[in-house]
Amino acid sequence: MKKINIALVGNATGEDASMLNTMLSTEGMSSLYTISLYGADGQPENEALADAVEDCTDKETDINAIVCLPMAQNPRKAVRQALGENSANLLPVMIYEEERYITSGKNDIANKAEIFMKCLKRDLRIDMPRMAVIGDDDLKNTIDAMFEKGIQAFGPYSSEILKTEELRAFDGIIIVGNENADASEQKILEELHDSYITLMAGAEMAIAAAQPKDIYDALALVADITRNRVEYDLPLSNPLPKLYVEKKEDGDKARYIKKKGFDPAAHKRENVTYTTAPKAAEPTKESSSLTETTEQK
Repeated sequence: MKKINIALVGNATGEDASMLNTMLSTEGMSSLYTISLYGADGQPENEALADAVEDCTDKETDINAIVCLPMAQNPRKAVRQALGENSANLLPVMIYEEERYITSGKNDIANKAEIFMKCLKRDLRIDMPRMAVIGDDDLKNTIDAMFEKGIQAFGPYSSEILKTEELRAFDGIIIVGNENADASEQKILEELHDSYITLMAGAEMAIAAAQPKDIYDALALVADITRNRVEYDLPLSNPLPKLYVEKKEDGDKARYIKKKGFDPAAHKRENVTYTTAPKAAEPTKESSSLTETTEQK
């Protein structure tokens, strides 16, 4: 198994710092990950994150993924600033155990659902992800249109489903609110879970933000995503050429091509003449012998 090199961005202090030091010195941790600290020497968080992103995009620097510790600035905003122009399709995905959430406004739900579906398939290797849409009843037509495009979205459901066992039937949850859904999302998720990992889907590299107590899960998540992307992209990078001809397609084309020298009028039924007169009966052996006998008499 190839070792994953992870950039750990943030300057932990107090109990968080001692816990991280204990984690980094744990026996067996070095066999799984190589962790590089960014910002631990007092470097500003934004500059440390920008350096980590630059090292990830640089092929000569062997950094595969990034994990952000709690930052003074919202981590998703800091990641957007660090990615710059490449942050157009950035989508925060909140992950708690096997539950995955995103938030969206009513106008951009189709675009975010498409990014979310790709994240579930490529990053988390869920072949046919099913998503539950939580929102108002006027989302019915939007959900039907998404389903026709191949996005398996179901609903809309009320927020009560978040507290029931029915949630386990879905691989992802889309919480639809107003155009600025971050505040409502934060409130809903805090009521459900005390902590979760935020995955920045749509980025070129695997980036996640987590509390220090969830650092083990965050490291395992970005490491799995790095490997999953390689396995997912490998068969698609150099597909086999098409070695056969679609006979059905060629047959349909040939069916409507007019052949040269072919006159349809000559093959109409009314131009064909038939002989209706009955044929004369051929004499049998018995009748011919009787004729010969009478002639002799």
